[in-house]
Amino acid sequence: MLKNILFDMGGVVFRQNSEEAFRRFREAGIDPVRYMGDYGQKDFFLDVETGRIDADEFCRRMAQAAGRERVEWREAQYCWLGFVRDVPVGRLRRLSELRKDYHVCLLSNTNPFMMEFTRSDRFSAEGKPITAYFDTLFCSYEMGVCKPDPEIFLKALAADGMRAEETVFVDDSLKNIRAAEALGIRGLHVAPDEDWGDGLTELLQRYGGR
Repeated sequence: MLKNILFDMGGVVFRQNSEEAFRRFREAGIDPVRYMGDYGQKDFFLDVETGRIDADEFCRRMAQAAGRERVEWREAQYCWLGFVRDVPVGRLRRLSELRKDYHVCLLSNTNPFMMEFTRSDRFSAEGKPITAYFDTLFCSYEMGVCKPDPEIFLKALAADGMRAEETVFVDDSLKNIRAAEALGIRGLHVAPDEDWGDGLTELLQRYGGR
């Protein structure tokens, strides 16, 4: 029986706007193509998402890369938040409904700039932080590892006493889905920003959800 559901964040919980994020980073003097791919980061962008460097060090590295004396924390956050197009309230309410029957967790490659916003009441139109919609948040920078490394899934399962065969993972990256499935987790791959409600309901019904 399926008991646990893990959700990616960008492109799954909130809808993304990569073009706006790239525009903001360019405005700050950073070439985003050099540091960011469709589903992953590179160099010091990756370092902040794996927790190898903290937010202040990211700002220092960002200033260095841009040839500037300094980059303020809020400016760096402004650039990162360009990725957030909107947070559909319908998806959040669906998460709340799922929590009545399932253990619902976030499992995201993310960083302190994004999570300061999502953990605040600015996150949703309902004035609630992301913690109001999940039982547990598994954030790459806090766990010291990023998807698709199997370690992040194993750490999440162990932390909450979840069994792989009782768990579903929803993500818009096929390589992340394949990494989860290799561990025995049931994967649901969705297109970026696609509404996953019907697909998840069908999967839960097919494989013995509650």
